[in-house]
Parts: sequence; C-alpha cells; structure tokens
Amino acid sequence: MDLKNISPEEIKNMDYNQLIGIVRETNRPPGGKSSIFEIINRLHITKRTKILEIGTSTGFTPIEISRIVRCPIVSIDINEDSLTEAKNRAEKEGYHNIDFQKGDVNELSFNDDLFNIVIVGNVFSLLSDKKRALKECARVCKKDGFIITMPMYYIKEPSDVLVKKVSKAIGITITPMYKKDWINFLFVEDLETYWSKDFIFDFISDEKIGDFLNDIMNRPHLKDLHKEAHLELLKTYKEFMFLFRDNLSHMGYSIMILIKKRIWEDPELFTSQERK
Repeated sequence: MDLKNISPEEIKNMDYNQLIGIVRETNRPPGGKSSIFEIINRLHITKRTKILEIGTSTGFTPIEISRIVRCPIVSIDINEDSLTEAKNRAEKEGYHNIDFQKGDVNELSFNDDLFNIVIVGNVFSLLSDKKRALKECARVCKKDGFIITMPMYYIKEPSDVLVKKVSKAIGITITPMYKKDWINFLFVEDLETYWSKDFIFDFISDEKIGDFLNDIMNRPHLKDLHKEAHLELLKTYKEFMFLFRDNLSHMGYSIMILIKKRIWEDPELFTSQERK
C-alpha cells in the first residue's frame, strides 16, 4: 500500500484489521508469548511437527514458535498488507521454515489429514460461519493431531453501546459470547477438549496506552503519510486502543486444545480438576 496516496477520509473509514496492515502492529493471539510457550510445551512440538496457523496477521505466532523450534509452518491470512509485513519480519529473523499464504479458513486449499497441529487463535470470534471453519480445520488436521483455539469471551455483561462500537471497529457484527457458548460450539460429534486453561485480561492504564501509541506513530514508514492523514491515523488508532482496553476489561479467554474422538473410547465419567 502506497502511504503517500492515502487520504484522511480513507483512514477514517478503515476498520482495525485494515489499520494493522498500515501501522504494522504486532498482532498477537490472546496471551501472546505465554500462550505460545504453553502450546509448545504441552504438545512437545519438534522440528518434524507440521503446523497450520489460521489468521496470522503480521506473523507473531509462527515467528515466536520458530524462535524455539524450526518446524514447518504454513500461516494464512486474508489481508495482503499484513502478510507482506509478516514475510518481512520472518525474513529479518532468518526463519525460512514459514510459508505465508493468502487464504480463507472457510475454504482451505490443503489435503485432508495433513497437519499435526492447527492453530486458530481467536479467529473463530471474527467469523460468521464458525461451524464451517471448524469443520475445515478438523478436515486438514491429522487423525492424531490437535486443534488449538484461544477464544475470547465475556465474563461481565457488556453494554449494547460497547458491543456496537467494537463491532464497528473490527468490521463485523458480533454477538456477545460467554465461555459456555464456546463450549457448546466446540462440543461436536467428532471433537473433544483434550486440555484447557482459563485467563482474564489485565486492565491497562492510560499512560501505558499512551506510550504504546507514541511508539507506533513514530515508526519511520508512517512518515510517508501526509500530515492530515497522519493526524487522522493517530485519532482513529487511539480510539480503537481505548475501546479495546474497555472491552477487554469485561473479558477473559481460554487456551483450548481439541482432539478428534476415538470411535472405541467411552466418555470419561470420573473427571477431576486442579486443586487450588
């Protein structure tokens, strides 16, 4: 994207996912590095593990995995600007094990039973046809493989105004979902939860958000913007960051590892939970 030709009005009408490609934000899955480290250790990922990542954005997840283990990773996204940034970052780090591709989770171009692990992050939250996407993820995952999702959900009821503002910001009309809703969605005939862990989001101060915005807006490539466009970008991006801070103060998320059910295995009757 040629930043010199972007007008303030164009920036004003962009949603958050479009702005990510412009500011080159490090867009992380819920929990960031901690979530990636948890996944690597739980599943004992090795150099022979084949991974598909859905919705890579600017490439944080595959790059962070590659820091620890250089396994073959295919990462897809629908945003070409974000993919370009992801490729640049991986190249700078010297990670040539990642194959970034433009792709849609609803119509994956891969053969059945191809990947050991499919990482979806919080992508299901942004999809209108969640069941179709989950079915596609299960199709390309090996029989003894794992599907990892990190759904975000409300633990406090949001106002209608907040939900409308977030919907507009991400360009998708959302319906508030709670953990029970995700469990019901993921509880399908051929999948079950192998392991899960719950988290809540920290409340981020105005000062910390201000420092983050200052760092983002002073990035050298944004100097190509005209002054008015740069001011509009700051205004719009700032509104998004404070909106998301307020929204996340109502939310938690889970790391959930799913597996395909074995035909011969009975349901587990005597379950247990961690003693606290």
